[in-house]
Amino acid sequence: LRKSGRLSKTPIWLQDYIQPDKGKKTANTCLYPISSILNYRALAPTYQSLVAKLSTEVEPRTYSEAAKDPRWVDAMKAEIQALEDNHTWSIMPLPPGKKAIGCK
Repeated sequence: LRKSGRLSKTPIWLQDYIQPDKGKKTANTCLYPISSILNYRALAPTYQSLVAKLSTEVEPRTYSEAAKDPRWVDAMKAEIQALEDNHTWSIMPLPPGKKAIGCK
């Protein structure tokens, strides 16, 4: 795979934002930690507390991880209920001899 040698320029609408240090590596387990793009010192103390809480919350990566957390189970049930209430789709039994398709 070839990587372009072209220098990229920050779009004008992003010039007011604090950009992350591209050489900085994080030890956080989160794939995209907010701390890599946000300067905490520029925030008011109440917002610092909020961002700190958001940064520590790790979303499950698999269904089995989500199924262990009652908050995610409730969220999944609410999502299915909303889809059924809006008549978007409904859960149906499989026809005899058929298998459900998998997913990644």
